[in-house]
Amino acid sequence: MLHASAQAWYDLPVESVSFKICNSYDALFRFGVPVFVMISGALFLAPEKELNVKKLYGHNILRLAVIYILWSCAYGLKDCRTFIISQVGWKDIVKEMIMGRYHLWYLPMLIGIYMLLPVLKVWITHASKKNIEYFLCLFFVFQILSETISAFHFSDTLGYVLTLIKPEMVCSYIGYFVLGYYLVHIGIPGKCHKFLYIAAVLSCVLNVVLGNYLAVRAGEPTGAIYDSFGLFTMLISMGLVIWVKETFAGMIWNGKTKKVIREISDATLGIYVMHVGLIEILEEHGVHSRMMPLIFGIPFLAVLSFVVCFVLSAVMRRIPVIGKYIC
Repeated sequence: MLHASAQAWYDLPVESVSFKICNSYDALFRFGVPVFVMISGALFLAPEKELNVKKLYGHNILRLAVIYILWSCAYGLKDCRTFIISQVGWKDIVKEMIMGRYHLWYLPMLIGIYMLLPVLKVWITHASKKNIEYFLCLFFVFQILSETISAFHFSDTLGYVLTLIKPEMVCSYIGYFVLGYYLVHIGIPGKCHKFLYIAAVLSCVLNVVLGNYLAVRAGEPTGAIYDSFGLFTMLISMGLVIWVKETFAGMIWNGKTKKVIREISDATLGIYVMHVGLIEILEEHGVHSRMMPLIFGIPFLAVLSFVVCFVLSAVMRRIPVIGKYIC
């Protein structure tokens, strides 16, 4: 949904209804990355999960590194089709292969968190609830609040002050990683769930309204207010994790449903690495979000990309030996 809505995002006047539709979809679906990171934290930092450093590097990190390199090269070679025709040098081709594609940033980021897992696991195992909450408070103040305030661009001076103190270990996606563990394995009081759900719904509205307002004020597309570390995106992400946990905890799935869930789950990495390329190829062949009114065209493109990439991922990962290193 993010990349389908971004397809026309940069080309539309910010005052237009079409831009507001793209921007609104973008604002509503920004929870994706924070939720994925929280899921990883909930799984890897789980008390019953034993950490084997050799397996961590030989399986998890190695697999992500190979997939990142493979798909960066694939996207680079795709971009080099015109280079070959125009006889551009091999150095330019190599550069394109290294640069890859914008959405692949997630894999190196996750590798970085995985490298810190031996430290994080020991800390989580022995930390008190208050100690973890202290860590999350620092994440909230120095990452979430700082990014949210900066999105309004009150002044350059304020922007400078907000970046004076930035304790890196509590910033960036490690904060979401630990937050995922906290929400799933420690949790927040049940009486707070209702307020969190209300805050999440209001945050959806504020992300849309403020996102469109700030873009018009800036005179150009800007999504800073609803980025991954925006306050409202954080509340939406927390609300979703708590709601799913409370709704499905203890539910017993039958064999067929388990198989469907497992199949979709196993396909997500492949869908992630392939969907941007598919959206680009479809656009080259006249299939894009602007084929119809954008309010329908964006979800249509997103669903189409999901289905096609799901099938491709299901086939490719079943290739013997190398399948797990492709997607």
